Amino acid sequence: MRTRSLLVLGTAALLLVSGCAPEPVPTPKPTASPSASVTPTPTPEPIVDPETAFDVTCDDVAAEMSALVGEPETPVEPVLSVVSTMGWIPGPGQHMFQRAGGIACSAGATFDRHWEVVLVPGATAVIAGATERQGYWGEQARCEDSGCYFEFPDGEVLLTATVTGPGLGGADTERMEEAMRRLAASAASTLREVEYIDSEIVGAPCEKFITEQDVNTLFGVSDAGLYTDFGGWGIPAEVYEYVNGSRICYFRSSESEYEGPSYLMLTTLPAGVWAFETLEGTPVDVEGADAAKASSGEHGENVLDVRVGIDWLRFTTYDNGAGAADPAPLAAAAVRNLTVGHTAPQ
Repeated sequence: MRTRSLLVLGTAALLLVSGCAPEPVPTPKPTASPSASVTPTPTPEPIVDPETAFDVTCDDVAAEMSALVGEPETPVEPVLSVVSTMGWIPGPGQHMFQRAGGIACSAGATFDRHWEVVLVPGATAVIAGATERQGYWGEQARCEDSGCYFEFPDGEVLLTATVTGPGLGGADTERMEEAMRRLAASAASTLREVEYIDSEIVGAPCEKFITEQDVNTLFGVSDAGLYTDFGGWGIPAEVYEYVNGSRICYFRSSESEYEGPSYLMLTTLPAGVWAFETLEGTPVDVEGADAAKASSGEHGENVLDVRVGIDWLRFTTYDNGAGAADPAPLAAAAVRNLTVGHTAPQ
C-alpha cells in the first residue's frame, strides 16, 4: 500500500498545513405469551453530546472575545472555524475537541476578521505527542500584523487560539493574553474526569474502510493511490488522529504527488453520532448505513455524510473539470467493509 507525504493536494486545492462506543444494550419487551417466540426490539439510547471536562462554555468565550474585539459579524459556533484552515477540517474534524472532552468556539466568516478559541483536557499527553511529531514548540502568546496567536497549558488544560482583526498588533498582546489565561485558568480550576466513548473504528487504518482497489473498481480508474501523511503537524492533528483515533484517507492519482485527479477524501469521527445528527443535507439511502445526508462544497465537491452505528464517516469527491463523482458507491463499499468484511480480491 502506497502512503506518501503531501503538501499540496493537486486539483482538490486543499490546504493541508497540519497533519493531518459500544452499541446500546437491547432491552427485551414482554411478550403476550411465555411460549411465544418473539425477537425483542432494541430500545435505542438517547443521543447526547460528549461530556465536557470543565465548566467553561462557548458563552464564556464569546463574552471575553466581545470585550476584546467587539461583537462578531456571525453567530458564535461551538465548532472549529472553516475560515483559513486545513482542507480536512470541515465535517468530522470540526467536532474533534468536543469528542476529546473540550470545547471549540469560533466566529467570523473572513480571513481578516475571525476568531477561534479551543480548550482541551489532557494537556500533558497532547503536548508530548505533538512535540514528538514536531507539532509543538513551546508556549506562544503574540500579536502582530493584524493577528494574535496563543498556545499554552494551564495545568492539564491546553488552550490554543487565533484572533484576526484590522489593526491588531504588538500593543494588543498583553490584554489578549490576560483574557486567554483567564479562560484557561477557569477551565483548569473546574477540571474533572469524563467518560470517553469508545468505538470500533478508533485507530483503524484507512484500508479497513476503503482500499485503492475499491476506488479503482468503483471509479473505473487504475491509478488510485492512498495518501495518509500530510505536510506539517499541530495540536488539531494530534487531537484528531491520536486522541480521537480519527483518520484522514486521501485517494488521488498515484502518478504524481502534486498533479493529476483527486478521487476521494474520507474523514471520520468515532462515536460521532451526536454531531452527525446536527448536520444539514438531503437525506439519502446508502446501502447498509443507518443514515446518510448529501450536500455540496463551495468548490463543487460532492459530500456524503454517513452514519454507521454510532460512527460518522464523511466521503468527499472533487470537481476535476467534469464535475465531482458520486461518492455513494464508495460509501456503500466502506459500509460493507465495516459491517460485513472485505470481499475477496478479484
